[in-house]
Order: sequence, then C-alpha cells, then structure tokens
Amino acid sequence: MDVGVDVGGTFTDFVGFRGREVVTAKVPSTRDPSRAVVQGMQDLGAVSMAHGTTVATNAILERRGARTVFVATEGFEDLLVIGRQNRPNLYDFRITRPPPAVVREMCLGARERVDARGRVLRPLTQREARRIAREVRGRNAESVAVCLLFSFLRPEHETMIRKALADLPVSMSHDVLDEFREYERASTTVLDAYVKPLVTRYLADLKATTKRDFFVMKSGGGVVSQDEVSRRPIDMVLSGPAGGVAAAAALSRGGDRKNLVTFDMGGTSADFSALPGGEPTWRTDAVIDTFPIAIPVIDVESIGAGGGSLAWIDSGGALRVGPTSAGADPGPIAYGKGGTDVTVTDADLVGGYLGRSLLGGRLALDEPLARRGIEKLADQLHLSLVEAILGVQRVVRASMAKAMRLVLARRGLDPKEYALLAFGGAGPMHAWALARELGVRAVLVPFLPGAFSAYGILISPIRVEYSRSVVRPLERAASVMRQTIEEFRERAASDLEAHGVDPRRSRIEASVDLRFRGQSYEISVPARGDLARAFRREHRRRYGYASRSERIELVTIRLVARVPRAVPRPRPPQPASAVAPHSRRVLFDDGWHDTPVHERGRLGADTEIEGPAVVSEDHATTIVPPGGRLRVDRFGLLEIAVGE
Repeated sequence: MDVGVDVGGTFTDFVGFRGREVVTAKVPSTRDPSRAVVQGMQDLGAVSMAHGTTVATNAILERRGARTVFVATEGFEDLLVIGRQNRPNLYDFRITRPPPAVVREMCLGARERVDARGRVLRPLTQREARRIAREVRGRNAESVAVCLLFSFLRPEHETMIRKALADLPVSMSHDVLDEFREYERASTTVLDAYVKPLVTRYLADLKATTKRDFFVMKSGGGVVSQDEVSRRPIDMVLSGPAGGVAAAAALSRGGDRKNLVTFDMGGTSADFSALPGGEPTWRTDAVIDTFPIAIPVIDVESIGAGGGSLAWIDSGGALRVGPTSAGADPGPIAYGKGGTDVTVTDADLVGGYLGRSLLGGRLALDEPLARRGIEKLADQLHLSLVEAILGVQRVVRASMAKAMRLVLARRGLDPKEYALLAFGGAGPMHAWALARELGVRAVLVPFLPGAFSAYGILISPIRVEYSRSVVRPLERAASVMRQTIEEFRERAASDLEAHGVDPRRSRIEASVDLRFRGQSYEISVPARGDLARAFRREHRRRYGYASRSERIELVTIRLVARVPRAVPRPRPPQPASAVAPHSRRVLFDDGWHDTPVHERGRLGADTEIEGPAVVSEDHATTIVPPGGRLRVDRFGLLEIAVGE
C-alpha cells in the first residue's frame, strides 16, 4: 500500500487506500522527522509513499543550513548583500536588513564575463576554475552556489566550476533557475545549495529505512522522485501546503463548487490559497524569511497561527498570539507534557470546542490544567476567564483574516463568490468565524479534514517543469519558441521515463511570460493561439487597461508535463443507527451554549443540522455557530451556511 505523508510541525499525517477503504494515521512529529514517518508507515503497513515535509523550510527559517560559498562573476560578489532596494517600510530610516544566507566573507568572484546576448567577453580559464576551487576548500565549505552573470544564455562557465568542485555539493544557477534577474536567480540558487546537504541526508536516511524509492511533493504541485529532489532541493521548500491545494483541486473537479479558498490550520501554521474555477494559482515571486524564490510555486499565504500558537503579552500590555508555537513536545498545556504557556488549543478546549481527547482517544487532554493556565493569563491581562478565551481566539482569527484578505486581494477576487474549504486539525473549528469576518457565505469541510494535505500528496501527479528566459520582441519570437518547446518536450520524455512512467500518458502545457516593452514584470499566458490578444485580455482583467499600441516582449518560455496517478476517493459515509447526540457547553461570542455533539460517521447524505452544533471525528472537529446551518451532501462533504 502507498500512503501520502504530510510532516507538520506538530503532527505527521498519513493517508492510504486499501481498495476504496481509506486508512489514516496521525502521530506526533519528532525532532528527527524521519522517526515519525517510519512509525506511521509501520502502523499502517505501508510499503511506499509520497512525501511532503517542512525540513528544507525549517532549515532556512532557523538558519541551520550548510556552510555555503557563493561564487559570482567578479565585481558582483556583493549581489546578495545589495539585493533589491525594496523597503518593507518606506519611511522607516532605521530598518535593519536581515543578513543573507551567505555572509560576505564567503562570497567569491570568478574572473569571467558573458554579456546580455550570451557572447563571451572574458573566457573562464581552467586555471581560474582551479583557483576558485582552492579558495572554496580553504573556507571549509559544505556546499557551493554558483551564479554567474547571464549563465542562462551560456552555462559553460558554471559547468567548468562544478567540475573543479566535484567533491562538493554544487548548485548551478542555470540548472536551478534558467531565467534572468540575477538577484532572484542568485537567491534561489543559494537557498538550493544551503539546504542541499541536509535534504540529501534526510532523504537518503528515509530511503535506507524504508528500503524503497518514494516520491516527494514539489512546491509547484506534483511529485517527483526523491533522487530528483536531492539534486534540486529548492523544489520542496514549500511542499507541505501544496498538498492541501492539490486535494482541493481534485475535490473541485468532482463536485459542484468551483471557486474555493483553502484554509489549512494545523498545529503550527495556517495556510491560505485561492482556486478560481477550481484550479490552483501559481506565482514566481515567493519569499521565505525575506529571501526571494523565483521558481513557480503554488500561491499560498502562510502565517504562524495554529493550534499550538502561543499566547503572550507584548511590551504595551496587549495580547498577542503566535507566530511561536509550542510544537508537539512539550505542546499545549493540555497535553500534560510540561507546557506552561497558553496556546490556541488550550483556549479551544476550555471554551468547549474540543472534547477531552484527540486522535480518536489516543491523546488525552487535561482541561483543568489548561483552565489554570488561562486563568493565570487572564489575571495578567486583568480579564475574566471568558474574556481571555475569546481574546485568544479573536486575536488568532484576526491574523488569519488578514492573510486571507491578502490572498483574495492579490488577484482581485470577491470573497462573496468563494466558498471557504477548511481542513487541518484546527481549520474546521475556526472557519465559521473567518467566513463571517470576510463575508464568505459558505464553509466546506472535506472528508479526512485532519489529513487532507496528506491525501493531496498521495494523489498528486508526477510533474516535471522547465523554463528559460529568451528576451526578444514577440513578433520575432516564433522560431525560438518552437525550438525551445520542442527541446523541453524531449527533456520531459526522458525525465518521465527515468521516473518509470510512459511519457505518452503525460499532459503537456506550454506557456510564455509576456510584457509590454519597458515593464518590469510579466504575465503568463498559454503558448497557443493569438498570444498578443491573450496577453492584452489578461492584462486588462488584472489591471483594468491594456495598450493597443505598445510593443509586446517575450521574456520566458515554460513547459510543464504531468502524468496523473490514481485518484482514489473514500466511499460516501454510510450512516449508522441513529444515536442521540450528547451535548457540552461551548463558548461563542454571545456566551455559553448547550451544544449537541454529533459523530460525523453517523451523518448520512442530506442530513441537516441547525447551529450551534459540534461535529466530531478522529482527527478534526467542526463547529457550526448559532444561526448557522449544516448540510451533508451526497459525497459526505459538510456544507455550512454560517449566517450573519
């Protein structure tokens, strides 16, 4: 049996299928993530997996990457320090920029030069390549990032340096990001090199333990072999959130709802993404810890707001929540593992959202202990217990609402035209409040909400992608587009065969990035039909206008090849014999309510429930507020009309 695995900061989720019978597991994440992965696979009897993880992300955020040397064209050694002149706060003259991933002392200049047309102005000699290799080794480098000027037009110089450093992991910019804009290309290449030794060891250890090859989720959606990710680990930096978006897209294709905003709230973070028409959206300007990553990634906005997010009081006496998390060990106070700081989970438990255990009873929650922690926080804030609980919930929801507004506003989308698809262990608990805040009219809770991202990783297609910058007027670009796309098709066929799949099963999509001459940024349109007309139409949709006279430039040519994998879907739940729900007191904005608690497995299709209500299942809890209404559709999807 194959399983999808999503390694989070608090829990590691597993989803697999035996026929159409779904099997799931959720185990606490461990400091060495591979331990939790192996434990879950053994619990389910799985033999192979598709894997999404935050290992690379955390290494960048916590600055635990390799000792990396950056090699640039001579005269550009300060590229990472200078960066772009963007200011996070335009009028703040005391901004302190965070240090780059590679300090200036570890940046070297190569005596070579290629111009903007790919002509060699100063050849790189073998003697110079050997000199660079000696200096790299003299700095005790563990990894090397090579980013020479205009190497995407002429990569031979980067290849010479790699051969001179054959004993070290080397990331070459023309291999990592074959596109222009030297700072973004350098940053992406440096991060690839920075995490390469760590990711390579992690994936090799997993392969040695499981004794099988496996797939890894990419930041741009789809999966590839672990060997391919070891070669280019930057592809997995944002892989975890991509799984939930992939699952949402599959759900949309099989249902009636097409416009979705995903809301994945786990133990450590909350992730949002928009799917207009049920299709994921991508961006090439993602940022992680202020470092740009210019590879195509699924457009996800992440914030440090999860069940384990810590509540704290700032220097002005105001209540804050997150981004620091209690993680899995010690975890929230309610886990009874030594945690002393109040978390969102503690507030949810004392407020009645959660029952006395998680994971189907395997993780007991200590409500009296959590209550004492919140009472202490309330005393510090000079609030009542109820005010402290609602305060924690409202603060974390405000942070999440801000992120969701950003996702929608970035693409000019109206929240009233979208449904909020809530998943993750904590997402279905807080989705109704976000929906009311933003004017979203419906909340959807899918099957397996606590492990929905793992399901998305399991069903994602094998995906390979290629890009190359070729800047020239659109009217003179037909030949180079045709040749480049054909080259990419041949590379895709070879790479898919290396993955053990038939290239003839692949779906190939070519696109081009276009701009009006003189613009700084581009719009991607499919490489078919009248490109100029398609570009102007999309430009007008995004920005409200499109010039009829300005010349259009081709900037980058792209190709994606996808081979679908089996997409199993759980059977709709068969309602069990009717059992009267028990009830518990739940705290809402207008006070405490005696609220019925329903078991999700006992709710058949077309069941309707008036709020307030709680729907409980092993890995998640869904809250229906007062005035809300829940209906179960024919596939078992929970639809909640949240009311005013």
